[in-house]
Amino acid sequence: MRRLSRYFSRLRGLVVSPRSVVVIGVIAMLGALLLVLGPLTWLIAGDTVRQLSGAERAAALNDVRQTMVTAMGGGAALVAIGFTARTYYLSRRGQVTDRFGKAVAQLASGEPEERLGGLYALEQVMVESPRDHAAVVAILCAFVRRRTLLPPDERHEPMTPLDRGPLRNSDGEPDFDIDTAMTILARRPVRPEPNRPDLREVCLAQLSIRSYDFERVPRLTRMFLTASDLRRADFRGADLRGSIVNFADMQGVWLSNADLRIAAFNGANLRRANFEGARLEGAHFAMADLRDARGLTVEQISVAAINEETLLSPALARHPWVLARLSDCKLAEAKGKPWWCPPQTPDPESQGSLE
Repeated sequence: MRRLSRYFSRLRGLVVSPRSVVVIGVIAMLGALLLVLGPLTWLIAGDTVRQLSGAERAAALNDVRQTMVTAMGGGAALVAIGFTARTYYLSRRGQVTDRFGKAVAQLASGEPEERLGGLYALEQVMVESPRDHAAVVAILCAFVRRRTLLPPDERHEPMTPLDRGPLRNSDGEPDFDIDTAMTILARRPVRPEPNRPDLREVCLAQLSIRSYDFERVPRLTRMFLTASDLRRADFRGADLRGSIVNFADMQGVWLSNADLRIAAFNGANLRRANFEGARLEGAHFAMADLRDARGLTVEQISVAAINEETLLSPALARHPWVLARLSDCKLAEAKGKPWWCPPQTPDPESQGSLE
């Protein structure tokens, strides 16, 4: 055993030259050819060919050999195709990895044009490489958070004071690279995402993600936007299904025709927000401030989750349909299902007219 191990260790230490590889390959091909023309031919031909004689035997053997050579050629072609595909995949993967690394490095540049180029390069990587989708989304979110994270004294205080005063930016809008990163996130391919895009405690006041600025409906689905500053943001027609926007400052936000199903706005400040035509099925508004909300109807509230701490305008708060909805939501909470949204509450007035 020791001799064998020494022998194999010596073999591993040998350096094989390209000429040696060619010689070994030629020898292997000649050996395979001799094997095909000799023993394998007789083995496959069988006793039937052995019983023949003369020209008939030679013709039968040639047919067998031709069939075997053809089969070997086809097999070799398949192996070559497999190696070519594997080489192409590895080369392609290496190119994607190289582009990924360069794009991430560009995000740290002090030049705005280089950061913009890095963002678009990451978008191309995300579109072309599904396996890098989650990593690109995480990097884009980290880029936005690092550059827009709220000051420590403003975090977790979305409701006090109700009016924070002037926006942090001089012109009130996000920087162009932040706007670009959010636009890329909003048009990311539809793929399974194991983790929510994390944009907690960021300042995205006056961000504009409107459906008519995109070829497809912009996707802000399943995002973490907890305790973020979204004042006067424009999400008209956007898809925010399943997003968690608890305790966010959303004063004056545009949500008309947006899809807010199963989204959570618990404790959010939504004063002067526009809900005209928005879908609210399964949306949660516990402790949310919806006073002065524009376009909000009792029918929309009848499919959402509210509680006694939800602040509504006096007209909505006293409406029989809203009171019936509040009763249904309180019953669900009493059953230990605070995160479950009851099905739509029927309109009490329409039920009374039917009776």
